[in-house]
Amino acid sequence: MKKLFRSVSVVLVISILSVFMVACSIDEISLIDSLVKTSQITSFESSSKIELTFEGQNVSEEMKKVVDAIKAYVDGFTMTWNQKYSANEDLTKAQMAADMDVDMQGLGVKMKYWMDMDLTGEKPQFKQIFELPPPITQPIFLSAGIDSKKYITMDLYKNENMEVNLDFKNTMKKSKEMQNMVFDFIKSSAKNFEPGMVVVNKKGSATTDRGESVTAYELKLSDASAKELLKAYINDVILQEDSADFIRQYLEATMDMIQINEEDKEEAREELETAINKFIEQLPTYRENVTQAFETIKNVKFLGDKGVVVNYSINKDGYIVEADTSMDIEINLADLAAALGSPDGAEGIFRLGVKCESSLHNINKEVNIDIPQTTEDNTFDILDMMTASITTAAMGIPSIGKPLNNQTITEDILNPELYEGINVFMNGKHIIFPDVKPENINGRVLVPVRVISEEMGADVKYDGETKKVTIVKGDKTIELTIGSEEAYVDGEKVLLDVPAMNIEGRTMVPLRFVSESMDATVEWDGESQVVFIFY
Repeated sequence: MKKLFRSVSVVLVISILSVFMVACSIDEISLIDSLVKTSQITSFESSSKIELTFEGQNVSEEMKKVVDAIKAYVDGFTMTWNQKYSANEDLTKAQMAADMDVDMQGLGVKMKYWMDMDLTGEKPQFKQIFELPPPITQPIFLSAGIDSKKYITMDLYKNENMEVNLDFKNTMKKSKEMQNMVFDFIKSSAKNFEPGMVVVNKKGSATTDRGESVTAYELKLSDASAKELLKAYINDVILQEDSADFIRQYLEATMDMIQINEEDKEEAREELETAINKFIEQLPTYRENVTQAFETIKNVKFLGDKGVVVNYSINKDGYIVEADTSMDIEINLADLAAALGSPDGAEGIFRLGVKCESSLHNINKEVNIDIPQTTEDNTFDILDMMTASITTAAMGIPSIGKPLNNQTITEDILNPELYEGINVFMNGKHIIFPDVKPENINGRVLVPVRVISEEMGADVKYDGETKKVTIVKGDKTIELTIGSEEAYVDGEKVLLDVPAMNIEGRTMVPLRFVSESMDATVEWDGESQVVFIFY
C-alpha cells in the first residue's frame, strides 16, 4: 500500500505540474478555464501534426556515433493523425477512431486505430483494434505460425466466462469526481500563484483556418523564465500544506475506488496520514533543496534562443480549438557535466526542435465512428495469444502466437520433470542434458555446447589440437577456445566473464553468450534456477 501511495502521489504531482507549466502564471484565468473545459469534451474531431529536428555539434568521435544513431530516427520525424471521439456524459460508453501517418527519413508508415467501450451493461465491453502495415505485422504472424490478418485486436472481455467483480459505473463516476477535484485545485492554486512574471499574453481576436472567430493567447518561455517559473511553482504551490491536503483527499478518494476490506483501508489511511504529516514536517527542507538545485543548474541551458512558444485559439464557447507549439531544446553537455560535478564530462551540444499543431472541430456534436467488423478470419487477438501462453506459465515468459511452435500441449510439457539444479527451456521445450548437466560457474551458466547449439539448429565443430569450438548457424559464426576468455562472433572479438571449459569430458560454453550471439532472448530466474530461451 505504501508503494501505491508513493506512485500515485508522484504521478499526481507531475500531472498537475505539467498543466501549470502551460498556464499557471497567466493574468487571464479564462485560459485555464478553457484548458479545463476542453479536457471535458465528450465528442470531437481533431487533426494534429508533430515534427522533430535533431543535431549534435562539437561532439567527440565516440559521442558522434550516438548522435548519428539518434539523428537517423529523430531528425525529420513527422507524424500526423486525425481522430474522432464520442462518449456519453458519464464516460461509460465511448468510441474512438484514429488514422496515423509516420515518416522517418522518408520511410512512411500508415496505421489505424479504433476503440470501442461500453460499461453500461451487465457484461462490460472494451475492444481495441489496430490496422498496421504488413512490414510490421508479417513478422508477428510468421512467428505465431498463422496466416496474415488485417487487424490486431485486444478484446478485454471477449471471454464470456470472465468474472468481473468491479462496479464500472461507480468507478467511472468516482473518476469523474476525482478529475473535477484536480481541476478545482488547479484553478484555485492558479488564482493565488504569483510568480512575478508575465508568461501568457492575450493577443486579441483572430480567425482559424476553418473561418471560426477566436481569441488568441500566446505563452512564451525562455530558458531563464522557465526555470524561474518552475522553481516558483514547486516551492510556492507543490511544497505547501494546501497541496499536502489535496494529495490526502485525492488518495482517500482513490481508496474508495479500490475493492479492499475496511481493515486494510483503515491501515492504508493510517499510513497515508503518517506520510502526509512527515511530508509537511519536511517542507522547509524540501524548499531549500529545490532552491539549491536550481542554483546549481542556473548556468546550464536547457532551452535554446527560441525557447517555448504556444499559441492558443479559444472560440466563443470557451473551447481551445487550435494550439500551435514550438520548443527549442538545447543542452551543452560540458556545462551540464560541470554543474553535476563530473570532471570528465562529455563535450558537445544537443539540439532538439519540436513543432506541434492541433485543431478541434465538431465539439460536443454528433460524430460518426465506424468500428470495423472483426472475425476469426481477419483478426489476430493478442489476448488469445496471452491466454494460450498462460497455460504454459510453468515455462516462464509468454511466447508469441501458438504455444510451443504449434506443438500439442501435453501433460509432460505443462508439468515437466525438472532436474535438481539448473533447468533450461527453449521456446517452451524442456532441454534434456543426458550426461553432464548445466553448471553455474562464477555467476554464469555453462552448458554442453553440442546439445544447446543443435537445439537451435546450429552445426558444431571441435578441433582437439587447438581446443577451439566453432558454432555455425546460417551466416553467423561463433568461435570459442577452451580456457580462453576471448571469443569471436563473425570475426569480432568478445571478452567473456567465464571461458569455455572441459567438464567431465564435455565442452561447456557460456549459455547466454552463445544463445544471444545466435539472436535468441535469454531470461534467468535465479530463485527457481531456470533459464528461458526464445528465438
